[in-house]
Amino acid sequence: MNLPEMREITAGSVTLGVPACPSDSHLKHRWSGPREVSIPAFQLGKYPVTRGEYESFISSTGHQTPMDWDDPTLKEASLPVCGVSWQDALHYCDWLSESSGKAFRLPTADEWEKAARGGLTDKRFPWGNDDPLTLCCYGRADDASPDPVGSYEPNGYGLHEMVGNVWEWLGDLYVKVASDPPLNTPTGLPADLNRVLVGGSFMTPDTDSLWVAYRHEDPPDLRHRCLGFRLAR
Repeated sequence: MNLPEMREITAGSVTLGVPACPSDSHLKHRWSGPREVSIPAFQLGKYPVTRGEYESFISSTGHQTPMDWDDPTLKEASLPVCGVSWQDALHYCDWLSESSGKAFRLPTADEWEKAARGGLTDKRFPWGNDDPLTLCCYGRADDASPDPVGSYEPNGYGLHEMVGNVWEWLGDLYVKVASDPPLNTPTGLPADLNRVLVGGSFMTPDTDSLWVAYRHEDPPDLRHRCLGFRLAR
């Protein structure tokens, strides 16, 4: 079994929720900040979980395949796995932990934001404030695909595609980490069960959702073409 490449994120304090949400933002949720948070050391995946890695999980367990699994544009092994629910991601973490003897999990919202900032302070994106146009994958059609992992330069912590490519599920309940209520109920579950998503995706039409301070929410059983995840330890 090939274990994912992980990057060490050292313990320390970080300012989250900055810069402030733009006053003209059309996003469903605004974020609060600045917040000074102390975060223990942890590890985060260098890349999102790939299609090839997820295929090993399905072959081993017979777990239900993600949405659009048979779409030929999503079959390359080096693509981030797409179409997974939060529940699918959790099952993958449990399987990998049991198979490897190492405890893998989904990152928390604060861990992810600290890691996404890459050591920078008060910046919008993992690389700073430069226009994202050529620095990540977004703005593509609904039937398009993300780019292979590692297609873009890493941030200061050696992490690739922290924004764009695929939305990443986090471990937190949205109601536990946000100042406004969850809204999305496309699968019929109560909104209070919604989990956090971050980073935007190849389908994100503009740059607001790519800000590292932004936290989105969706039901834990939702599968969608643009949803993936990254591992933590």
